Amino acid sequence: MTAGLAAAMLAAVLYGITPVCARRAIRLVGYVRANAGRLALAAAVMAVPAFALGRASADRSAMFALAGAVGFGLGGLGVFRALSLAGAPLTSLVVETVAALTAGVLAWVWFADALTLAELVCGLVVLAGVVLGLLPYTHGQAHSRRVGRGVVLALAAGIAQAVSVVISRESLLALQESAVQRMPVAGRFDVVSSAAFDRLVGGVAVALVALAVVRVVPGRLTSGGGGDVARSSERGRLGDALPDRAAFWISANALLGPVLGVTAMVWALQTLQPGLAQAVAATAPLVTIPVARSLDGDRPPPGYWAGATVAVAGLVVLALVRA
Repeated sequence: MTAGLAAAMLAAVLYGITPVCARRAIRLVGYVRANAGRLALAAAVMAVPAFALGRASADRSAMFALAGAVGFGLGGLGVFRALSLAGAPLTSLVVETVAALTAGVLAWVWFADALTLAELVCGLVVLAGVVLGLLPYTHGQAHSRRVGRGVVLALAAGIAQAVSVVISRESLLALQESAVQRMPVAGRFDVVSSAAFDRLVGGVAVALVALAVVRVVPGRLTSGGGGDVARSSERGRLGDALPDRAAFWISANALLGPVLGVTAMVWALQTLQPGLAQAVAATAPLVTIPVARSLDGDRPPPGYWAGATVAVAGLVVLALVRA
């Protein structure tokens, strides 16, 4: 297994945990404040290695910041609002699958970053497993306007996420090309940490603008919490044991998502085509299900296990192909 594939799998695990943390934070402070809080905290954390190790991504800082503004800023707002409308499994399903397909096509069209036939087939098998595993969660929701709005927002967020990773991938390739006569970019943590910080800066800028807007625009824009988030009487054992405080859940979300998860994804994008990286990350909803069971008391339906098996099989074959 290559380091890039391992990093993408790690990102999927981390991304799978964050939606459950986000739902708790949203219930307590609303989706706009929860999103701004996690990005600001993550940027503060990532500033330490970014400046301590040197601003290795300085030549492409503006592009990485743009990627963050689109993915973290606009996409993050869409995801957080969709979570409270459609729930974590369905939101993750739409976001990750749309992001994978869009990123693969966009990278191929924009700068001819194409997948091999074997990688394409494996990626589609993984996505098929994700869809199969999460289809049971869509039953009975087709006629709900609330869920419909959530799906539309998740769709937009998935496209934003795809644009974000493709911009990041193009910028990493540009850094690699400009560094041919110096030191290679691939495999360097200083490049990864610096790029991750730049992305967070762009995301924070958009999130702070959104936060300023909700302070002057009254009504539903300032709320957006609650939804299907489990109350104390409905939580799993672990969820009931953890503190029900916004600071805890925002911090957990920031650490697992924008800090560790995005660092892993940027590492993966050094060597993986964006569509392939996103296809691996699309297994995040399958991680969300057992995490939601522990924290919120949700029990996965039988179809989940069938889908998870298909997705894992696709990942195993992909690892063999990449090896």
